[in-house]
Amino acid sequence: MNQSQRLVLSEIEERVERIFAVVEELRVSRGNAKSRRELVDSVFRAVHSVKGSASASGLDTLAKIAHEFESLLQSLRLGRARLDEEVLQTLETAAQALLDTCGAGDFENQRSHDALFARLQQLSTTDRKSADSETILQSMPSDIWQSLGQSEKHSLEESIHEGAHLYLIATNFDISDFDQQFQRLKDKLLETGEVISTSPSVDSEHPQKINFRILFARDANLEQVRATLEEIPDLSVSEVLASRPPTLKTSTDEGFPLNNNRSFNNPSEVEGSNLIRITLEDLDHLISSAHKLFHKTSTCLDLALENLSDNPIDKELQSDAAEICNSFIELAAEIINLRMVPIERILQRALRSGRVAAGAAGKEIDFVVTGRDVLIDKALGDAIADPLIQLVRNAVDHGIESATERSLTAKSERGSILIEASTRLGQISVRVVDDGRGIDPAVISKAAIRLAVTTEGSLLDMQQSLRLIFRPGFSTATSVSGISGRGVGLDVVETAVEQVGGEVVVDSSPGVGSTFGIRLPVTFGLQQVVHISCANQPYLLDKTLIVSCRDIDDREFEATESGKVLRVDDELLPLVDLHQLLGRPPAESERGRGLLVCQIAREASDGTNSFERIGLLVDAIKETQQVLVRNLGSRGARWFGVAGAAELRDGRVALLLDLPRLLTL
Repeated sequence: MNQSQRLVLSEIEERVERIFAVVEELRVSRGNAKSRRELVDSVFRAVHSVKGSASASGLDTLAKIAHEFESLLQSLRLGRARLDEEVLQTLETAAQALLDTCGAGDFENQRSHDALFARLQQLSTTDRKSADSETILQSMPSDIWQSLGQSEKHSLEESIHEGAHLYLIATNFDISDFDQQFQRLKDKLLETGEVISTSPSVDSEHPQKINFRILFARDANLEQVRATLEEIPDLSVSEVLASRPPTLKTSTDEGFPLNNNRSFNNPSEVEGSNLIRITLEDLDHLISSAHKLFHKTSTCLDLALENLSDNPIDKELQSDAAEICNSFIELAAEIINLRMVPIERILQRALRSGRVAAGAAGKEIDFVVTGRDVLIDKALGDAIADPLIQLVRNAVDHGIESATERSLTAKSERGSILIEASTRLGQISVRVVDDGRGIDPAVISKAAIRLAVTTEGSLLDMQQSLRLIFRPGFSTATSVSGISGRGVGLDVVETAVEQVGGEVVVDSSPGVGSTFGIRLPVTFGLQQVVHISCANQPYLLDKTLIVSCRDIDDREFEATESGKVLRVDDELLPLVDLHQLLGRPPAESERGRGLLVCQIAREASDGTNSFERIGLLVDAIKETQQVLVRNLGSRGARWFGVAGAAELRDGRVALLLDLPRLLTL
């Protein structure tokens, strides 16, 4: 495979990613016939482009897949195939086959795609002629009907079926600027309806003019259409065909709602529709409203239960109250989960990009993906998709050495890149770990001198080097490759992640490899926490970190050279004061304070965890409760050691502390 083919593969992969996105939108919008047609056309054009690029570059297997893919889409455009769940799944399978072929470089083995080809051909050749074609044909002028292509006839049938009226618009424009004038008219028409066909012509008596005859469908009467177009001169509108009753179904719409913008009296007409659109903002409002209702209900129940006795009726009321609270918690959790999507698709996209980048760079790399089952907030997932791809491409281009360079350092000629997702304290971490050359301060210093960032003879340490690689325009590459070298990578990654309140962390060892991590905040999340106080301020700790809670007993403390320690079960634990961690003045007295025994996970650079127990001194230990944790916005990453915030039952806002991070200070 030559360099030209590698570049084409990269372009094809990006185009297929867009195909996936449009197919997903098609799944949601398939009940709206107009949107369905537009989206099918969009996928058709994209697949046709893939086919052309692959054919021109000698990528025959890709071209064959695209050809069969295109045939099914053409059948959908002509109304010979119905867009049902089976067809949608086949479209996704075909798109995945294109991506898999790009990533694997399998351009000659067509046998593995035989089953897919057979399925595409079967669905493409199913002739599903509309039962309404004959009726429409008898109702409109024959010259107009005969001038339409198959896809235009299909669009016309669906528009009339949806309840639209059909209009013939005639106008003409000066040949000098007809393209601009026509586009203006077309844009105006598309705001309210659908352009079925356009027929331009030139009259020999007026060669300086171009005449247009436009077939236009809209759910409005003649006066409304004329009013919409009154600002356009020399234009006539006449009605060709009135709408058909919306209760008459065509075979191409079976099982779908006919038009999402219409109301229906017949419930059977919308049977099979089980998807609706909702914005994340609306969902956030619903989450907040549910939590507010839960908060108010809990407060009222607490007040009502204060004076209950131990008689059977009061105990039954207590049980009912607890059940109500649990139901609210379950409801809130279910609503929050509506925001969550599997991170697998994002990881797979990064994996595919990494494979393409490795092929373009001529490097043999083993990719490993873990944490596919982690759920991520939809907004955060969209935000980190491109930054993650950039980190993987950087690992391929900058991290993994060439096979020759690796063999000289006693490494396997095949590099290794791990793409990993995990959760901790409700926060999501995504890491890209490579076993490449690592970040060498000497190389960074040399690039910094070349770019006039530092002066000749300056040698940066590791921390300075790690910060410098995020500087806009900084690159160690002396030339621009197809993957990187322009110095617009890591700074863009950091900016994008910080905009959603996350942060990028780096750990590297020269000659061993590098780890780039994206830490993301909690957007919404129900969490079991322990409510504590320090310096008259409320704080929250994740309950999973707490082994035990107790009042202070001076007999458990022992003095050592490094300070006080806590003896628990014959084990000496380090003693930490939350005042000191938070930079607060020390407590006036230890009397009456609370003690929590916490177990902290320590993550090593290789991703393994070890556990350490500590004693944490706080001013008071309040209660354990379920709270709705929110993030701190785009500046959240700058609140070191804070994972989010939540409203307490008394209305105050408390910070959720990230104790493991605070202990790294």
